[in-house]
Formats: sequence, C-alpha cells, structure tokens
Amino acid sequence: MATLATRQDVAADRPGLGEASSSGAPSALFEPGGATLEDSILGVWDELVAEGNAACPVCGDSMSAAGGCEACGAELS
Repeated sequence: MATLATRQDVAADRPGLGEASSSGAPSALFEPGGATLEDSILGVWDELVAEGNAACPVCGDSMSAAGGCEACGAELS
C-alpha cells in the first residue's frame, strides 16, 4: 500500500486565516485573550489553601481542600 502526502493551501479553505495584518505580518491562528486553564486552576488552588473551600472548576459546585468536589468528585492534588 502506498501513501502520498500533499500540501494543502489551508488559507484557501478558511477565509481570513493567514492573511497579513496591517503590520504586514500574518495573523496568528490562536491569540489568547483572557485567563488560561492554568490561571483558573491556580486560582482555585490558592482559594482552597487560603479559605479551605472554592468553586469547583469542573462543575461549579462547592469544593473543599480535604475532600474535593461534593458534586462531581473532582480533586486537586
């Protein structure tokens, strides 16, 4: 069995992708704007350490430092 790899022009399939910005540089596919997953988890961790409980990052219910989330069972360790 043979396999053939070809290069596809991604910009042709997705309008706006790869177009140059006003500075002449191509636009980025991913431009984060806001809190990252890491930021969210570290915030919950800090709240658990400081207060002993926090909102679960998975379901939003109450999470305790000792037992994890009461509703979904998620734990940070």
